[in-house]
Amino acid sequence: MKPFFISNLLLVSLMVAIPSDSFFLAKYIEKKITLNDINEEEIAYAIKANIKSAIYYRFFQLSDINKINQVKPSKQPKEFNQQSNEWFYLAKKLAHTDRTIAFELATIYHIEDDIEQAVFWYKKAAKLGHKKSSYVLIDLYIAENKLLEAKPLLYQLKHQPQELNKLIDLAITLGDKVLFNELLPLLKNLKQSVLIEDIKKYKIFASKLLTSPQQQVNQQLLTADQHCQNSIQLFATNIANLYQLTDLIKEIKQHKIGAYVCFNQPQHISVKQLNCRYDENAPITCDETIWSKFTPEINSRYLGVMLNKGGANVNNGIMYLDSSDDINVFIHEISHLLGFIDEYALPTQHRVCKKPQVKAFSHNIVILKPFYEGTKAEVLAQLKNQIPWYIFIDKNTPLITQVGNKWKLGTPKSHVFNETNPNKISPVGLFRAETCKTEQLQAFKPIKTITNLRYFEAPFVDLYNEFLVTNPNGFIMPSYHYNVAKALFNKNNSLGTQWLNKSLIEEQKMNNSQSIKVNSSRYNKIKLGGY
Repeated sequence: MKPFFISNLLLVSLMVAIPSDSFFLAKYIEKKITLNDINEEEIAYAIKANIKSAIYYRFFQLSDINKINQVKPSKQPKEFNQQSNEWFYLAKKLAHTDRTIAFELATIYHIEDDIEQAVFWYKKAAKLGHKKSSYVLIDLYIAENKLLEAKPLLYQLKHQPQELNKLIDLAITLGDKVLFNELLPLLKNLKQSVLIEDIKKYKIFASKLLTSPQQQVNQQLLTADQHCQNSIQLFATNIANLYQLTDLIKEIKQHKIGAYVCFNQPQHISVKQLNCRYDENAPITCDETIWSKFTPEINSRYLGVMLNKGGANVNNGIMYLDSSDDINVFIHEISHLLGFIDEYALPTQHRVCKKPQVKAFSHNIVILKPFYEGTKAEVLAQLKNQIPWYIFIDKNTPLITQVGNKWKLGTPKSHVFNETNPNKISPVGLFRAETCKTEQLQAFKPIKTITNLRYFEAPFVDLYNEFLVTNPNGFIMPSYHYNVAKALFNKNNSLGTQWLNKSLIEEQKMNNSQSIKVNSSRYNKIKLGGY
């Protein structure tokens, strides 16, 4: 006889043996469970009849069989799937009325990064009176940048110091001045003097807010050099990130690259004022027209914004960071502002990878054809005009190798010193870089050594510092005004021309301070939108 028919016969026999009335059935099952005298068929029947004692019995039985079953079924080996699926089915039945199981279920989904399910069950547990659920849900909302969802939950807990601090930070991040002013007396009552002093230090909400997002910006230089050309105004949306920016400024002053930049006091900006798209797996991008609305205009060449999530990057005159970025990332991004290009592979559609360069555009990378034709002297003469570090190359270091009737670019491996020998230094030459590579072009860098332009943790090598010493402003990014101009032009806003002129004025300021003629190629590149 087939198992299906056996199962049906067992169910029929159970229906005869077990009382049919639900009240009596529940009592019967409870008694059998208490006596530990119940079989699988009886439990299965009782679960179908929605007898809670049977559901609990089987749920705890499955939990005791193996704690590993309490993981999302899709993540389990096949042998656990059946029991795991049953555990989740029963857990969900019980979690609608059992706050502890609702919290346990939410925690599992949270661990498995199923945020939608985690939120659903945390909310259910909190509604049933599970106190910890509210706190965990608040932190989850904040981590997911769902601040408006966290706000009412935090408001209910505003008399607790830790939650009050989170609510203050949320008000600062959202730019909610009304809520902020309501909470300040509570801060004073709880004697949160350190936080109050930091709010004063960063002048949060102290400046008169004009038409949002217009804002007065306090621009107090943190350096004694009032004539610094590469000044950077940093912004953050919350106090924790303002602290971090302040620490990064202190750290970079100890680094050799710190001699080429200076910083204004970091300033607060709310997410309401910003309009950004960001996640952990993509570069941060923002609507850069918002910077045209600050009054007075931000007195700095470059801007930097730190957000909670997203990929760090530099877009011309604006640098983006996220809260997990350390000093190594900061140095890497500052390097970009000063004219260094990534030495890891860029996307094939990146603007620098579309065609060989017309002329040098960065301190450390050239994008050239892999093969050249002509005499050796002719090819080397072309390279001399294309390679910005040509003066650092020893005359005995080969840059090309003859292959048939063509010249292949690149310093041969045979000429590279053994880098494991600490007494040898890699020569300056022409070495393949990962930056760009197609059939039509190849990226080259000055040295074989891995630098911070390849890995954040690698060093900013002395040679690259020498490039800045000899040509500090040759390849720096245009000012943030250029970003604003491009963003305005993209929106067909006629103010784009005004902001482009501001960027050109910044170029003139830079060159006038050095008493030299404006670099016409840079000037024209900016004027024509070539960055």
